[in-house]
Amino acid sequence: MVYILKHQGIVFHTQLIKLLYLIDETAIKANGIPITWLDYKAWQFGPVAPETYYIKYKKSVFDSFISLYENNIGENKLLLFPKVDFDDSEFSDYEMDLIDEVLKEYGTKSPSQLVNVTHEKGSLWDLTRIQYGIDFTKTTKTDISLDFTRLIENDKLKLMKYREAEENMYFSKELQKHYS
Repeated sequence: MVYILKHQGIVFHTQLIKLLYLIDETAIKANGIPITWLDYKAWQFGPVAPETYYIKYKKSVFDSFISLYENNIGENKLLLFPKVDFDDSEFSDYEMDLIDEVLKEYGTKSPSQLVNVTHEKGSLWDLTRIQYGIDFTKTTKTDISLDFTRLIENDKLKLMKYREAEENMYFSKELQKHYS
């Protein structure tokens, strides 16, 4: 997040949400493993990881990293700025290159253009909406997670890498609970 905000300069809240999703989607398609491991939900203007959405209410795990500025011009009202310097020690060179690739392709798009990209016919958001019969005239948010494995279900190697990485991530979290 901090890297995106520093790299892009001016970033609206919706842009950040969409860019994070597109980074993970691109990573899954490329090698079977997301970068952030955020849990994206099928929301009307989704996909959205709720913890990124709640940044706007200053009730997010990311509050210590990001500050908000409310802009009263136009439809995009929330500008985000980093509170801290970016530390690339958490990312591999490959991950940084992939993030840069996504920012190069999508970083100049407006929030509404990014929503359109993530809502394209056949997108994971669209497939999830159809699969679960989600009617966004009745609700704007659901608890239904987008299943990234659908993007790689025909690639056994990527699917295996995803499952192994997921298992390692959950194992690490459990260890942290017991030793912290």
